[in-house]
Amino acid sequence: MTPDSWQLATILVGGVATIAIYSFLIKENSLYRFFEHLFIGIAAGYGPVYAIRTNLWPRILEPMLGLDIMHFPDGTVSHSYNPLLMLYLVPMLFGMLYYFIYSRRFSWLAKLVIGFSLGASAGLTFKGFFAEIIPQIVTSFRPLVVFEGENLLGMESFSNTVFIVTLLSVMYYFFFSFRVSGKVDKGISFTGRWLMMTCFGAYFGSTVMARMALLVERLEFLIIDWWGALGGIINSTVA
Repeated sequence: MTPDSWQLATILVGGVATIAIYSFLIKENSLYRFFEHLFIGIAAGYGPVYAIRTNLWPRILEPMLGLDIMHFPDGTVSHSYNPLLMLYLVPMLFGMLYYFIYSRRFSWLAKLVIGFSLGASAGLTFKGFFAEIIPQIVTSFRPLVVFEGENLLGMESFSNTVFIVTLLSVMYYFFFSFRVSGKVDKGISFTGRWLMMTCFGAYFGSTVMARMALLVERLEFLIIDWWGALGGIINSTVA
């Protein structure tokens, strides 16, 4: 198969797959389920291959086996082998204990790996939480009036004022330790709720725009590439 014919076949199959997936908008059907399972199967097969080719082989197995060492005609090598790379076998063998989950007698060995994974994940999550939240708290302390030298920056001051009002009113809305009874309390709580709804609406709008961008790209592919390729095949067949 020539490269042109392979590209043509790819476009044709891609168009059929796109139409099959969007057929779910009418109702769920057998064609949609077939391509759905096909996509999941391809993704499940592509994931391990991609992980092996981009991470496991070039970063771990190839250096550990010394296959990345280049031998030159004069007998020299690009770099010497590091025996400490064999330590990669320790986490690899430890991770393989997970397969003992299929054994009733030695299933407790798999619990060691599961417990270690849960502990490491919890630690990384805890660290990531503070690495994300603490900078947000620090950057929330903004001046209401911003000067650059002796000049007042109006837009920056207005932006910081809106930010502080939004932050305090939204935080006030989630204070459930006391009862909101006064008009001022209810006004601040009401403002925080509507500011949150505005933020949620903006997020929802950006999500819809992202989905519309994907839809436009698929429609462009169907109208220009797929329909053009299909028309070329029909014209060549008729001629």
